[in-house]
Amino acid sequence: MEGLDLLKKDWKKNENSFQQVSEKQIYKMIHKSSSSIVKWIFIISLLEFALWSILSFCMKDSEVMQKFESYHVEHIMLPFTIIGYFVLAYFFFHFFMNYRKISATDSARVLISNIIKTRKKVYQYVWFNIIYGILSSIIVTYIQLTHDKDIIEMINQYDQNGNGAIIYAIYFFMVIVFMAFFVGLIWLFYRLIYGILLKRLYKNYEELKKIDL
Repeated sequence: MEGLDLLKKDWKKNENSFQQVSEKQIYKMIHKSSSSIVKWIFIISLLEFALWSILSFCMKDSEVMQKFESYHVEHIMLPFTIIGYFVLAYFFFHFFMNYRKISATDSARVLISNIIKTRKKVYQYVWFNIIYGILSSIIVTYIQLTHDKDIIEMINQYDQNGNGAIIYAIYFFMVIVFMAFFVGLIWLFYRLIYGILLKRLYKNYEELKKIDL
């Protein structure tokens, strides 16, 4: 958007000249910038999905994952995973369609509408990932409490000594701390990556509202 700022300054300096910069030219720059931003939102979301998929594949043969698979809880995890993939596909589709719409539009009013829709969809995407991560942690915690023999045995021993509530409190405290740390990292990642793009997109939106086409 630095080029746009320079263009606007030149426009104001040469308002009475024959070579003054028109609002159409400013609109074209905003249009090009917005199209590029939405394209990067789509690309980054796909790269993010690929990264998590690669990490999951690399951890598939780890001791932790093998132990979790021994619980045989596919009836719980498989539907949850499939739902997650469907929702992600829904967002990827909308990001791509928003890019196409913004690239093809020739109206400032339509471009403003598409920018608003894109920003709203990105916020929904961010919150979905955060909520999905929290639900995943809750489900994994429940499965471990009900299927992990070591944890069950330890809880039974504490129950016999009348300290069952203590071990539950410690366990849930550790889970909450982990979830808070995980959510914080995810939120920071989204603030750094998508936050920068959305800020630029919002600046384009504000500039479009100032011109009348």
